[in-house]
Amino acid sequence: MEIIITLIVVSALLYFINNHTFSVKEIAVISSKIPEGFHGFRILHISDLHNSYYGEGNKKLIQKIMELAPDAIFYTGDMIDTQSPGKDHFRMLIEGISHQYPAYFVDGNHEDELSKEDRKEFFSVLNRAGIRHLEDEMISLEREEERITLYGLQLPRKYLRNTYDENGIVGLRKEELVNRFGEIEPGFTMQLAHNPLYFDVYAEYGIDLTFSGHVHGGIVRLPIIGGILSPDRTFFPKYSKGLYEKEDKKIVVSPGIGGVKLRVYNRPTLYVVKLLRKES
Repeated sequence: MEIIITLIVVSALLYFINNHTFSVKEIAVISSKIPEGFHGFRILHISDLHNSYYGEGNKKLIQKIMELAPDAIFYTGDMIDTQSPGKDHFRMLIEGISHQYPAYFVDGNHEDELSKEDRKEFFSVLNRAGIRHLEDEMISLEREEERITLYGLQLPRKYLRNTYDENGIVGLRKEELVNRFGEIEPGFTMQLAHNPLYFDVYAEYGIDLTFSGHVHGGIVRLPIIGGILSPDRTFFPKYSKGLYEKEDKKIVVSPGIGGVKLRVYNRPTLYVVKLLRKES
């Protein structure tokens, strides 16, 4: 009987930790292409909040972000939840850190699903909080007279819900990125793109470092195997959580900071990505 009670208590504790608290993890990205002026540059990566909250007014999340004091914040979509449109937890979050840090945002599938009027209001909220909304555009981040090109990839719903077409072929192609942005810019490049399952395409195009979310870490994670389920209704997603590399290209996939009703060994997490220049 004592064993059963212990198992119940431990299970309840794990459930609470995995679904109602968050952690912070630092990831180092090392490259000889990173400009000297960006050595040590710290990026806070936030994804898939889905209108979740930590404390009244999201004060616990706000406090942690202020403690981390990043050089920039990258939001990679699904910060709201169209299934719970009345909640304002994301708005309270960004108002709590309004204009404190340079911040950049790309849509996820939930922002893509907003009506025209709601999208207009949502973009207005981002603008008031000092967040740059990127829709298929590239901008320069400048520091100490050096620059990094940041791409913001707007992925339509067909590329968020269905990674493969009816013939089992990956939907997004390098040619489409060339059509949208032209040939890759020289120097170190970064990209915000909600769906990480096209990492091979991003790498082929030439993006050095991509930031993504969408997969929620695979929801349930198992040792060695990793994430179990992807939002596109496939099992064992290739890219679900953490840092992945393909030759000299990299992607950081956030497990999200909320939005899943039942996480198992998959705690909501803020990533702090630190850029480190490797001398060639």
